[in-house]
Amino acid sequence: MRIVLYVLTALMLLAPVSASAQDWIEYTNLEQRFSVNLPGEPTIEDTVITSQRGDMYPAKIFRASDGVSNYMVKVVDYTDAIVSDVRSSVSWEAWQYRMTARDAGGEVTFDGYAQIDRIEGHQLQITNADKSKTYVAIHVYNRRLYVLEATSPEGLPRPMLFQVSLSTLNEDGQRARFTIDADGQRISED
Repeated sequence: MRIVLYVLTALMLLAPVSASAQDWIEYTNLEQRFSVNLPGEPTIEDTVITSQRGDMYPAKIFRASDGVSNYMVKVVDYTDAIVSDVRSSVSWEAWQYRMTARDAGGEVTFDGYAQIDRIEGHQLQITNADKSKTYVAIHVYNRRLYVLEATSPEGLPRPMLFQVSLSTLNEDGQRARFTIDADGQRISED
């Protein structure tokens, strides 16, 4: 009888997790050259961002929610930008997150280097004033800035399914693959 009780309890605890995980999709956007796991089809909004030097660039924001946590991918198109705007875009975006967190009474609890698919970037973890957590990953590939942001209420696990799912795509819509040479330089496997 105890075993039946344990099995039933385990099934009841796992059922919501399994059901919500099944709703996730791999969202692909060929125009912006990325794919990412999301808890459903995102809404898409066009916007403009300002670079560190004050120049304006077009961007798209993709938003999705699972009813508890919110997920966002921002893609900034730097194809017509000068090199210094492209190279400074990751640190500029990270700085803006730091200042926004500070001004809103939050605390940056991790601020450091990150990479995904051997594409260098930056990662931030923020505890917001309401104790929710925001996880941010920022990467540049092929003159596009990719910003992933997930915000979850206090007590929920990190949104790993989202965080590690970014894939950048080449001009053929295939996942961009790289190796790293002895000097740390990225070499395309395409």
